[in-house]
Amino acid sequence: MAGHDVSSDRTLYGLLDQWAGLRPGEPALVHLRDPAGSVAPGTVTWERLATDVHDLRLRLAGIGVQDGRSVVLALPNSPLTVALWLAIPANGAVVQVIDPDSGLLTVERAVRATWPVAVVAAASNAGLVAEAIARADMSTRLLVPTDAELWTTTCPAGDLGAVGGEPPSAAADLVAGLLPTSGTSGAPKLVQLTHRNYVMSAERLARNGGYLATDRHYLCSPFFHTNAQLYLCAPPFVTGGSIAIVPRFSASTWFDAARRTGATIASMVAPPMRMALHRAVDSGRPVDPGPLRAVHYGMTLSSADWREWDRLVPQIHMRQIYGQTESVTGVLGGAPWETDDRATIGRPFLGVDEVRLVRDDGSDAPDGEPGELWVRGSPGNTLMLGYRDAPDATARTLVDGEWLRTGDIMIRHPNGRFEFRGRGMHIIRRGGENLSTYALEIDLQACPLVHDVAVAARPDETLDAVVVAHVIPAAGYEERRFRAWCREHLGRRGVPDEIREHASFPRTGSGRVIVRDL
Repeated sequence: MAGHDVSSDRTLYGLLDQWAGLRPGEPALVHLRDPAGSVAPGTVTWERLATDVHDLRLRLAGIGVQDGRSVVLALPNSPLTVALWLAIPANGAVVQVIDPDSGLLTVERAVRATWPVAVVAAASNAGLVAEAIARADMSTRLLVPTDAELWTTTCPAGDLGAVGGEPPSAAADLVAGLLPTSGTSGAPKLVQLTHRNYVMSAERLARNGGYLATDRHYLCSPFFHTNAQLYLCAPPFVTGGSIAIVPRFSASTWFDAARRTGATIASMVAPPMRMALHRAVDSGRPVDPGPLRAVHYGMTLSSADWREWDRLVPQIHMRQIYGQTESVTGVLGGAPWETDDRATIGRPFLGVDEVRLVRDDGSDAPDGEPGELWVRGSPGNTLMLGYRDAPDATARTLVDGEWLRTGDIMIRHPNGRFEFRGRGMHIIRRGGENLSTYALEIDLQACPLVHDVAVAARPDETLDAVVVAHVIPAAGYEERRFRAWCREHLGRRGVPDEIREHASFPRTGSGRVIVRDL
């Protein structure tokens, strides 16, 4: 295979069996259902995880989860979520994880995208998911584990039925997962990742990050995010380490939960880091992160925040990292032996074929001059396989089938370190999540209370940016009713932070809204 192939035809499921044999009684998962409570963390050993995932494979096969069919997971972080994430692709099927807090339109769009054989939802969102399936008018099995079952790795009682025949093990080049992205165009798409992609990501991060079998990776990012699956959950499958699971990110319990689960490695973006830091500062108490030794982070904090961070947790080694869903994993970053300068990201990781900074005219930008970052690799191995059902978008993003256009503007310093300068696409980065103005405008325009909507961003000290919805009201419009509609149909992430009313929008000759004039 072209490019750096460190996967060697392995899959995460095959690696699971390997560690079940080599480290049967060692923890694979350590889970804390209520980080704010007093209940001690639970543990799932490598042997137990392998046994339960194998049982899930057989029961999933019994309802047709194999042969390239998809399953949608709309679950919070939990042991069962991880077990299903392993079992579904092991059958040769495809796992599509979505935000469990999504609104009705988002869930409907997700199931229409892949026509899944099953959707797995939590008790808290099962009604909304059932309505989305009904709106899509498709025959899809809805599986709803209880809240207690989420915190096990065993088969949900009464949902899957009889054991089916054991399907053949999935080949490394098959699509294993689908992750949402807005890509370089701002339009929502699904990134196709192969089994080889997952193993490559695990190897690259483990080798460049210096991860060990004694490391425990802190899963607090939402599971539908690249950071959760590729950066946090995949590496322990090549190192024999473990995963610390909490249901979701909580600023007030982030350091405490890390300590209680014994987490040693975290991966964060700056906004949640900042929120956790500010909660810790406001508490006025000393911070004890336990054995947490390193944080890979994206973006950076202010100088004032860094001073507080160093005052509270000077023992944690910080390393900036850069990657996209399309790049599968980290492309640029700091090394374990370097001191993070907190201004530049770092150098290309070992395992990255080549990077370029490209000017608008297609020529290479010299040191100190901005250019768009291009990353050379092998689709399905060191780069995404492509966007699902979007060949034109794939061709625009993967130039000549080997160069990923990231859409991100950077400069390279003479010492070889890269500095992020901005995004070349219409994306709002709010609190660590990338929101597409294109997609959000389309969703908000579906509301009967408004004639038109234009979405913009306003800089924010805590979240980096907040979403501002400019609306032209229709009959019956009230802001509280508009917010309620957004929450019901789009989920909490689809509710604008600010809403401003207008009688009309300034537009170009072609009818496009001139957002900067708003």
